[in-house]
Amino acid sequence: MPQFGWHLDLGRCIGCHACAVACKAENNTAPQVAPLAVRFGRAVAVNYRFVFEVGEGSYPNVRRTFVTLACHHCAEPACVPACPVAAVTKSSETGLVQIDQDRCVGCRRCGWACPYGAPQFNETTRRVEKCTGCVHRLAKDLAPACVTTCPARALQFTRDFDAAAPRGVPPKGFASPASTLPSIRFLRSGNG
Repeated sequence: MPQFGWHLDLGRCIGCHACAVACKAENNTAPQVAPLAVRFGRAVAVNYRFVFEVGEGSYPNVRRTFVTLACHHCAEPACVPACPVAAVTKSSETGLVQIDQDRCVGCRRCGWACPYGAPQFNETTRRVEKCTGCVHRLAKDLAPACVTTCPARALQFTRDFDAAAPRGVPPKGFASPASTLPSIRFLRSGNG
């Protein structure tokens, strides 16, 4: 089965959040109006892609790494069997994992099963959403919006991800890839 996937160069990511902003704009995810709603001290938002910072080392040898993550469209996704209504599926043509919004009942089981936190509950629609890999752009032979926007070229997209090849060294705190085989490869070249 073909598998689309990501290559993330941790040495190049500068933490600018351009990928996350491009994703939000491309997919028009909530919130779409201001002010941002807050519930129990947390923003009520749907973010398919997010950037976080990992600090490593101790003074005076500290290092800061920025990591951009979204759905990894795993080779063995935990979210697919967790869905009781078969709304979450894996494409046999691309390997991308999709959520059928017409079938989703908003139970959030896919989100609980995903070790990477990719599925996001939309408070407005009462359904779960996540990165689609920009299938609408791929159909026009365009790369996902997050990839084309990255000014440091830290994020790349490939149509022939090899799930059997080494994934590199994931950042600290990344869930073990052993059970789901995420379609992401971590590199450490570039400026880091």
